[in-house]
Amino acid sequence: MPGASSLLSSLPLGLIMFGGTAFALLRRKWNRKRTAQDFPSLAQELGLEYTAPRYAGAAGTLAGTYAERIVRIDPDDQRLLKVRFHGTPRVDLRSYEHTAAAPFDMTTIYSRDRDFDRFFRTRYATEAISRRIVGEPRLGRYVEAFQGSHARQIQSVTVTSEGVACRFDYMSGEALQALLPACVDLADLIEPGPAAALSEPPVSEPGLSEAPPAEAAAGESRVDPDRA
Repeated sequence: MPGASSLLSSLPLGLIMFGGTAFALLRRKWNRKRTAQDFPSLAQELGLEYTAPRYAGAAGTLAGTYAERIVRIDPDDQRLLKVRFHGTPRVDLRSYEHTAAAPFDMTTIYSRDRDFDRFFRTRYATEAISRRIVGEPRLGRYVEAFQGSHARQIQSVTVTSEGVACRFDYMSGEALQALLPACVDLADLIEPGPAAALSEPPVSEPGLSEAPPAEAAAGESRVDPDRA
């Protein structure tokens, strides 16, 4: 009898692609259904408030305080996990290249941590925040959760003055349990605590940072969703 590989090779390419697409859609639908079923219990585990969905097939939202941070999870309309800062730190980290010019009061961050710099294609912050980031050992651990088994579900991760935002295509309860602490860790890296939550006044001139030689050989760019 011919093996499975022989059978697949004998099928038309279009049929194989259609089958793969159909399987991906069914898997996504099943994951959404499971997320909707898990959401009420997930709210209790995380200590968040669960709001029932407004329409059939949706999961609802989770909101409240987690690890002393205001958080909101919306897998339906916004498809967003957001952790807010206490203040408004001047920072702009994005997992894609942003075409806008660097803010005048920020400098490019060269952490010299390959995993961190490759993940955040856009890296701007004030001098004070830049020094805090560069001085942190093992920066790569802050992006590990976003590059693991849930990476294919994530569309983008951004860190701006409003907070840490993780946008996703679909997200299981298991993934949310891993990514919410990761977003909080990023928020704590930028804004260590309420004592450091005061807004930073812009300076008249940005500081200068010298790019390391390796930065010139950057990897492939990610697409800016703002332009999609």
